[in-house]
Amino acid sequence: MSPAEQLTARDAVFVYDEFERHPSNIVAVYAFDATAPGAAAPDAQSVIPWVRARLGHFRLFQRRLARVPLDLDLPYWVWDGDFDIDRHVVLESRREWAAVRSRIAEIAATRMDLTRPPWRIHIFDRVTGFPGAPDTAVTLVLLGFHHSAGDGVATRELELTLFDGSDLPPITESADAREWSARRAFGRAAVALPYRLARFAIGLRRTRAAAATARERAAAQVIHEPLALRPATRFNRQVDPLFGFDLVRIPMASIQKAKAASAERITVNDLVLTVVSGALAAYLAERGETPEGALAAMVPRSMRGLAQWNSANQLTQMSVDLHTDIADPVQRLRAIRESIRREKQRGADAAVLRREERVHTSPAALLRLAGWARAHRRFDEVATVPLSNTTISNVPPVAERLEFLGAPMISAFGALPIMDGDGLRHLTTSQGGELIISFSADRAMMPDTAHYAELLLQSFDDTWQALESHRD
Repeated sequence: MSPAEQLTARDAVFVYDEFERHPSNIVAVYAFDATAPGAAAPDAQSVIPWVRARLGHFRLFQRRLARVPLDLDLPYWVWDGDFDIDRHVVLESRREWAAVRSRIAEIAATRMDLTRPPWRIHIFDRVTGFPGAPDTAVTLVLLGFHHSAGDGVATRELELTLFDGSDLPPITESADAREWSARRAFGRAAVALPYRLARFAIGLRRTRAAAATARERAAAQVIHEPLALRPATRFNRQVDPLFGFDLVRIPMASIQKAKAASAERITVNDLVLTVVSGALAAYLAERGETPEGALAAMVPRSMRGLAQWNSANQLTQMSVDLHTDIADPVQRLRAIRESIRREKQRGADAAVLRREERVHTSPAALLRLAGWARAHRRFDEVATVPLSNTTISNVPPVAERLEFLGAPMISAFGALPIMDGDGLRHLTTSQGGELIISFSADRAMMPDTAHYAELLLQSFDDTWQALESHRD
């Protein structure tokens, strides 16, 4: 039994910020070739032992969240003495890709039960019509867990052990820890409250001083702060949590050719943001809803190696101008590339890093209050939204040669739940010879996800052709 472990404030935010239209879920889906030689059929007799053999290798799998009474202090991860593996592993009956796609969206939109270990595995066997493998039956394994337990980079680390195909060594159980007690936790929190309040006050003074320094650096144009407000679009309203979901596939060979055609060095991320920018602008233009001003994207950035954070989540949020008001794809790509550069420079600035540390000393009650305010915010008829209009997230490439019950992996993607004010969200993953842009959208805001998928592919082709034309 592992000892109770208190969440950091940065991780606890995902607990306090969660409500029906703002689920804190991370969902990754892996596709395996079910027809490969040696691939075993995933049934209860094979899947449950497979999962059980991996339980002890991840504390997430057998720990639940426990909140301190009155939220006087941050929650704890505690051992779940009533753990039941059957509550976490589901063998799904759906086998047509269209039905599976809808089910993935439903799972991603459903909040985790935080009275149990916050993870789930859903397995869809012999799915037909999967994009890129229409003539091959695939097994899809959906892995979902609560964001308080980790971020997208943590997903990559988790899948390496889950799907590397090797036999896992036995786990040596640690000595039994003292059982977590809400009463004792409340008592400790009451005793520590004066210290925590003093620590918060000191931290507030430090971050205010850092904010003043950051403003001075911005005024001197050493760093560039993003625009505080962006024009609201149809996607920046209150959402229905159950969203539409789709994905597009782009061969990595085509991505590399498009990059090579650029006169300046560009990254895959530069290209993806430009593709989404073009598709989003085209979609709104078709409906006569071109905004007065450029739109922006929230782009998560890993701070590993840049900041000394001890949290499971080590992400910051960049607000990247998508320059949707620039028609020429190459000029838009160059402008987006510069916006990304400026945001990375700002995010790595010492004063900005100190300013963003204010959450580290925030008391639980303040974090809960901020979450309550988020849940009661209204987006109806607003003309502007703060910082960004959509999310464009990317995660590191999936490892090669992964497998599940003898079936080799052929593809991987993710599903981001939508939330109030952010009714269109994108997630980029890559594995093997393809890049996948999956997107989630409120079904009333975007009833035609297949058309948006076409616009994404068209935007990539337009950008590639424009780069080739400029090179010539």
